[in-house]
Amino acid sequence: MPENTGKIQGSSRFKRGQSGNPKGKPKGAKNKSTLAAERLLEGSLDRICKRIEEEALNGNMQAAKMVLERFLPPRKDRLIRLDIPKIKTYEDVLSASTLIISAVCKGEISPSEGEALSRTIDLHSKILEANEHEYRLQALESLAHTENSK
Repeated sequence: MPENTGKIQGSSRFKRGQSGNPKGKPKGAKNKSTLAAERLLEGSLDRICKRIEEEALNGNMQAAKMVLERFLPPRKDRLIRLDIPKIKTYEDVLSASTLIISAVCKGEISPSEGEALSRTIDLHSKILEANEHEYRLQALESLAHTENSK
């Protein structure tokens, strides 16, 4: 710490481990640069938007791209149509996994889509497993209770 820092800060120094702003920045508070940019563009934003729209309509592909990216952002996901049967057993999990792998190999879905579907199937498989364990535990407890009653 520089020598003169303590003199400048005086008694207003924060205690170790204590934030100077415990509540943090309020929600919705704007950054100073954002506020400055808004003030700068305040009167001309409508004109700029209209000009970009005109340029796009006149064939300027960069302007068209700007308009489309703002109003129609690229979709991150797409609807996938696969006839995956209802998954009630581990055999159904195997069938679904085989169907997904086949769809990826045929190019019907992308590898990343196949991976996402496989994760969903895996999660459902774990839920099936937990449900089966619960059912078996209840059966064992019931059997033990019956044995103790005799």
